[in-house]
Amino acid sequence: MKKLKHIVCLCVLFRVTVAFAEPAEYKILYLIPFETDSYTTPYIKECEDMEKVKSYQLMGFWNGAQMALEEYGGRNMMIQVVVKDISNDERKLRRVMEDEDLMSGMNLIVGPFFGKLFEIAAGYAKQYRIPIVNPFTSRQDFVEENEYVYKLIPSLEARPAMIAFLAQQTNAFPIIIYGDSTSTNKEMAAYRKYFWKNHIAYEVIPNASSVVSRLSNDRPQFVVTFYDNPAQNLIISRNLLYSKKTDNLTFVVPETWLESKTYDIEYYSKLNLHFFSDYYVDYDAEATKTFIYDYTQRFGVPPSVKNFAFQGYDITRFFVEFILNDYDLDRVKVMPIAFPLSFDKSPNGGFENVNVQFLEIKDNEILPSLY
Repeated sequence: MKKLKHIVCLCVLFRVTVAFAEPAEYKILYLIPFETDSYTTPYIKECEDMEKVKSYQLMGFWNGAQMALEEYGGRNMMIQVVVKDISNDERKLRRVMEDEDLMSGMNLIVGPFFGKLFEIAAGYAKQYRIPIVNPFTSRQDFVEENEYVYKLIPSLEARPAMIAFLAQQTNAFPIIIYGDSTSTNKEMAAYRKYFWKNHIAYEVIPNASSVVSRLSNDRPQFVVTFYDNPAQNLIISRNLLYSKKTDNLTFVVPETWLESKTYDIEYYSKLNLHFFSDYYVDYDAEATKTFIYDYTQRFGVPPSVKNFAFQGYDITRFFVEFILNDYDLDRVKVMPIAFPLSFDKSPNGGFENVNVQFLEIKDNEILPSLY
């Protein structure tokens, strides 16, 4: 526990400086849930075990952020970075946000990562007129009536919007939803609401055999499933493969299907499987290889999406450039590794990333869908 707290303490003193006359000065506050107050030594045997421990996961985010900050070491400026361990303690958060000396001259706030506390922090950010970044939630209410909020995860509504757009290109209607219409699945509800509101033809079909009977190889069709358990996955997958009606099918499934040990990736290629994800890493790209090498050399473990290292790096690079370009999003030109950002402004509020990642399994690889 002492060791981890010491690490977090060092984070507070982290600066990027360069010795030139009168350098420009910037100040960034990170509110990261390291959870050192409740930290206990975890059981770590394999690298994968670290991904299950929240404190280690979020240290990956901070490590990625440090990698990005160090890229500005050759510039005529100083970036003062303050890191606070903020998890679920509302009183601790308020103490930080009400510290006028700390908040004076602040240019950017990243976090908190949990919804309730972010809502509180966003209120202070609006009062201070400081841009505040919400990294990991799809909730839209944060953006409403607060022009200082930047929400990075696209809303659930963006997914059915993309499916509807793609279906319109080939008149692939009705869109078939494979799921239980009486369930409380939040994402399925978002699809049905969007389709209904925008007059998009769709059907909800609760069983696999009925789904297959509605398909034809003569025209493109979309099937979107919200079932996410091995038995249901196996039923619909086998029905589709045995029907031999997958030639013009786009089969959209939850991203968690890829974590299943029921099938290998070759099986999913045959299903023409597609899925949405908040992140995509091209591991063959030179920039990715360089980052992985440099990160591993420095921290002794490889970066990954699960330990949030790529996200910490991408978010920090984007928003440092945002600050340096006088808070003008149109002037930010950053090539991300995992987290592409493109913002739309809410009519009376903040900004939301609309860059939805639609991926497919093709030739036994995960690739961006080329619709």
